[in-house]
Amino acid sequence: MKLLIVSTNLKPESRTLAVARQAAGAATRLGFEPDLFDLATEPLPGCDGVSCYSEPAVIAATKRVADAAAVWFCSPVYNYQLNSAAKQFVELTNSAWPGKIFACVANAGGKSSFMAWLSLANSLLVDHHCHLVPRHVYLTQDSFTAGTDLDADSRERLNDLAAQTARLVRGLASA
Repeated sequence: MKLLIVSTNLKPESRTLAVARQAAGAATRLGFEPDLFDLATEPLPGCDGVSCYSEPAVIAATKRVADAAAVWFCSPVYNYQLNSAAKQFVELTNSAWPGKIFACVANAGGKSSFMAWLSLANSLLVDHHCHLVPRHVYLTQDSFTAGTDLDADSRERLNDLAAQTARLVRGLASA
Protein backbone atom coordinates (compact mmCIF):
# COMPACT_ATOMS: atom_id res chain seq x y z
CA MET A 1 0.00 0.00 0.00
CA LYS A 2 1.45 3.31 -1.02
CA LEU A 3 1.02 6.26 1.32
CA LEU A 4 1.89 9.70 0.00
CA ILE A 5 3.05 11.97 2.82
CA VAL A 6 3.19 15.60 1.73
CA SER A 7 5.25 17.99 3.85
CA THR A 8 3.70 21.33 2.92
CA ASN A 9 6.16 23.56 4.78
CA LEU A 10 8.27 25.51 2.29
CA LYS A 11 11.11 25.98 4.79
CA PRO A 12 13.93 23.44 4.24
CA GLU A 13 14.50 21.00 7.12
CA SER A 14 11.49 22.30 9.04
CA ARG A 15 9.84 20.67 12.02
CA THR A 16 7.02 19.76 9.63
CA LEU A 17 9.44 17.76 7.51
CA ALA A 18 10.85 16.07 10.62
CA VAL A 19 7.29 15.09 11.61
CA ALA A 20 6.65 13.80 8.07
CA ARG A 21 9.73 11.59 8.34
CA GLN A 22 8.55 10.24 11.70
CA ALA A 23 5.08 9.68 10.20
CA ALA A 24 6.71 7.68 7.40
CA GLY A 25 8.32 5.47 10.03
CA ALA A 26 4.97 4.86 11.73
CA ALA A 27 3.37 4.04 8.37
CA THR A 28 6.17 1.66 7.39
CA ARG A 29 5.66 -0.36 10.58
CA LEU A 30 2.05 -0.97 9.49
CA GLY A 31 2.91 -2.17 6.00
CA PHE A 32 2.71 1.06 4.03
CA GLU A 33 5.26 2.07 1.42
CA PRO A 34 5.65 5.76 2.25
CA ASP A 35 6.40 8.26 -0.49
CA LEU A 36 7.58 11.52 1.07
CA PHE A 37 6.85 14.62 -1.02
CA ASP A 38 8.68 17.63 0.43
CA LEU A 39 7.41 20.88 -1.10
CA ALA A 40 10.56 22.65 0.15
CA THR A 41 12.76 20.55 -2.15
CA GLU A 42 10.22 19.63 -4.84
CA PRO A 43 8.65 23.00 -5.63
CA LEU A 44 5.50 23.30 -7.69
CA PRO A 45 4.41 26.28 -9.81
CA GLY A 46 1.61 28.59 -8.80
CA CYS A 47 -1.85 27.46 -9.78
CA ASP A 48 -3.19 29.62 -12.60
CA GLY A 49 -6.02 27.20 -13.39
CA VAL A 50 -4.86 26.71 -16.98
CA SER A 51 -1.25 26.19 -18.06
CA CYS A 52 0.03 24.92 -14.67
CA TYR A 53 -1.50 21.48 -15.27
CA SER A 54 0.86 20.80 -18.18
CA GLU A 55 3.97 21.52 -16.11
CA PRO A 56 6.12 18.36 -15.69
CA ALA A 57 6.33 18.81 -11.89
CA VAL A 58 2.53 19.03 -11.63
CA ILE A 59 2.02 15.99 -13.85
CA ALA A 60 4.45 14.01 -11.68
CA ALA A 61 2.82 15.20 -8.43
CA THR A 62 -0.64 14.30 -9.75
CA LYS A 63 0.58 10.81 -10.61
CA ARG A 64 1.97 10.36 -7.10
CA VAL A 65 -1.42 11.29 -5.62
CA ALA A 66 -3.21 8.95 -8.05
CA ASP A 67 -0.84 6.06 -7.26
CA ALA A 68 -1.25 6.38 -3.48
CA ALA A 69 -3.80 4.38 -1.50
CA ALA A 70 -3.97 7.33 0.90
CA VAL A 71 -2.51 10.82 1.32
CA TRP A 72 -1.39 12.49 4.52
CA PHE A 73 -0.58 16.16 4.77
CA CYS A 74 1.98 17.21 7.34
CA SER A 75 1.40 20.93 7.47
CA PRO A 76 2.18 23.95 9.57
CA VAL A 77 -0.70 26.13 10.76
CA TYR A 78 -0.66 29.82 9.92
CA ASN A 79 -3.52 32.15 10.87
CA TYR A 80 -5.68 29.25 12.08
CA GLN A 81 -5.47 27.40 8.73
CA LEU A 82 -3.14 24.92 7.09
CA ASN A 83 -0.58 26.83 5.06
CA SER A 84 -1.40 27.99 1.54
CA ALA A 85 0.97 25.44 0.01
CA ALA A 86 -1.38 22.66 1.21
CA LYS A 87 -4.35 24.18 -0.61
CA GLN A 88 -2.27 24.86 -3.70
CA PHE A 89 -1.08 21.24 -3.76
CA VAL A 90 -4.71 20.09 -3.87
CA GLU A 91 -5.53 22.63 -6.60
CA LEU A 92 -2.60 21.51 -8.74
CA THR A 93 -3.26 17.78 -8.33
CA ASN A 94 -7.04 18.21 -8.51
CA SER A 95 -7.80 15.41 -10.97
CA ALA A 96 -6.23 12.70 -8.77
CA TRP A 97 -8.25 13.37 -5.60
CA PRO A 98 -11.72 11.88 -6.18
CA GLY A 99 -12.27 9.01 -3.75
CA LYS A 100 -8.84 9.35 -2.14
CA ILE A 101 -8.29 8.62 1.56
CA PHE A 102 -6.93 11.67 3.39
CA ALA A 103 -5.50 12.45 6.82
CA CYS A 104 -3.73 15.40 8.36
CA VAL A 105 -0.89 15.99 10.78
CA ALA A 106 -0.85 19.68 11.71
CA ASN A 107 1.74 21.47 13.79
CA ALA A 108 1.19 24.88 15.31
CA GLY A 109 2.66 27.19 17.88
CA GLY A 110 -0.25 26.91 20.29
CA LYS A 111 -3.41 25.01 21.15
CA SER A 112 -5.98 27.32 19.54
CA SER A 113 -5.79 26.00 15.98
CA PHE A 114 -6.91 22.43 16.62
CA MET A 115 -9.51 22.55 13.84
CA ALA A 116 -7.28 24.31 11.28
CA TRP A 117 -7.38 21.36 8.89
CA LEU A 118 -11.17 21.34 8.55
CA SER A 119 -11.50 23.90 5.75
CA LEU A 120 -9.26 21.81 3.51
CA ALA A 121 -10.96 18.62 4.70
CA ASN A 122 -14.36 20.10 3.80
CA SER A 123 -13.17 20.78 0.27
CA LEU A 124 -11.76 17.28 -0.10
CA LEU A 125 -14.93 15.74 1.30
CA VAL A 126 -17.48 17.79 -0.64
CA ASP A 127 -15.66 18.60 -3.89
CA HIS A 128 -13.66 15.39 -4.30
CA HIS A 129 -15.69 12.83 -2.33
CA CYS A 130 -12.58 11.84 -0.39
CA HIS A 131 -12.70 9.53 2.60
CA LEU A 132 -11.37 11.29 5.68
CA VAL A 133 -9.56 9.35 8.35
CA PRO A 134 -11.57 10.42 11.41
CA ARG A 135 -8.40 10.79 13.49
CA HIS A 136 -5.95 13.59 12.87
CA VAL A 137 -2.83 14.56 14.76
CA TYR A 138 -2.40 18.07 16.09
CA LEU A 139 1.00 19.03 17.45
CA THR A 140 2.14 22.06 19.38
CA GLN A 141 5.56 23.18 20.57
CA ASP A 142 4.93 21.04 23.67
CA SER A 143 4.81 17.92 21.45
CA PHE A 144 8.55 18.07 20.86
CA THR A 145 11.07 16.84 23.42
CA ALA A 146 14.22 18.27 21.86
CA GLY A 147 14.58 19.95 18.51
CA THR A 148 12.49 17.85 16.15
CA ASP A 149 11.97 14.72 18.29
CA LEU A 150 8.34 14.00 19.14
CA ASP A 151 7.29 13.05 22.65
CA ALA A 152 5.89 9.57 23.38
CA ASP A 153 2.23 10.67 23.26
CA SER A 154 2.67 12.29 19.85
CA ARG A 155 4.47 9.24 18.48
CA GLU A 156 1.61 7.07 19.73
CA ARG A 157 -0.92 9.34 18.00
CA LEU A 158 1.04 8.98 14.72
CA ASN A 159 0.96 5.19 15.18
CA ASP A 160 -2.80 5.35 15.77
CA LEU A 161 -3.27 7.49 12.64
CA ALA A 162 -1.31 4.93 10.62
CA ALA A 163 -3.43 2.08 12.04
CA GLN A 164 -6.69 3.87 11.28
CA THR A 165 -5.52 4.73 7.78
CA ALA A 166 -4.55 1.11 7.11
CA ARG A 167 -7.94 -0.07 8.39
CA LEU A 168 -9.74 2.35 6.09
CA VAL A 169 -7.60 1.46 3.07
CA ARG A 170 -8.18 -2.26 3.61
CA GLY A 171 -11.88 -1.79 4.29
CA LEU A 172 -12.48 0.22 1.14
CA ALA A 173 -10.38 -2.16 -0.95
CA SER A 174 -12.57 -5.09 0.11
CA ALA A 175 -15.86 -3.21 -0.44
